[in-house]
Amino acid sequence: MRIFNRVAAILTLALVLASCVGTGDPGTDTCTTTNRTAATCVPPPVAAASGKGWKLIFEENFDGTDYDHSKLTPCFDWNYGGCTSSFNSGRETYRPEQVRVGGGSAKLVAEPLNPPSPDPSCFQQVCTYKSGLLSTARADAHSDKYLFSFTYGYTEARVKFPAIAGFFMAFWMLPTNPKFEYRSEIDIVEALGGNPQNVYMTYAYDGRSNAYRVNNTSGDNGACPVRDYSQDWVRFGVDWEPDHIAWYINGVRCGEFTDARAIENGPMQLILNMTVDNDWERNEGSVLANQNQTATLDVDYLRVFQQH
Repeated sequence: MRIFNRVAAILTLALVLASCVGTGDPGTDTCTTTNRTAATCVPPPVAAASGKGWKLIFEENFDGTDYDHSKLTPCFDWNYGGCTSSFNSGRETYRPEQVRVGGGSAKLVAEPLNPPSPDPSCFQQVCTYKSGLLSTARADAHSDKYLFSFTYGYTEARVKFPAIAGFFMAFWMLPTNPKFEYRSEIDIVEALGGNPQNVYMTYAYDGRSNAYRVNNTSGDNGACPVRDYSQDWVRFGVDWEPDHIAWYINGVRCGEFTDARAIENGPMQLILNMTVDNDWERNEGSVLANQNQTATLDVDYLRVFQQH
């Protein structure tokens, strides 16, 4: 840990209190349930470019009894009025009531659906679970207006996910395209509940036909530690810039993609969700042993910063 003299500490604190402009020091999370403003939030764990600073452009802290519906929707991009069913052949259909806010966090709850709902999107064409999702997509796919999108910046979520085989959390980004043509995808984190030591971080490009992976195998998180991340709250982030995409866990850079020619240069949306027994989990043999089990993905905050 760095030791600063008193003058440097005062100057650093003044900068953070003024505008949450980052110095590159990851620090510790000082945003609490009673004091969660941009002025007291930890800045991105990477220094801004020379002559620039970080500016907070999106924030949801889940401090009340509901999330801000002008910022987030409980459905995926292709909601035509019935919200969204699984998009990876999982068991879940997404329902607005599965997003519950209280105690300073949002809870994305996956629980059995009774009675099950026939649906060609779900595993074996029937949804047996209902789960929660939050995104900055269009609240209605009949509209072209996204609730929030951005081009380049640092985005971060602080979450606590369940270490139960079959429950799978994902925090990711897709281009804003009303025709559902997603030429790229940034997976900030994908975590299988049956293997909470591994955090998969991926960038898919060229029509999502090619991919850069920070980690490919079990026991590998790039430059980040391999440990059980489900044991406590964890900060997952990505710095997406014109010349690189870098992934972070708790302020530590895990890996970086640097082929500027392949980096997405258009606006993107945010998605955070928990699936149940999706196709990846089935391939890994990481499925629910108890089909009556309930689990929750807790979300402390979502934030996006840009350099100005």
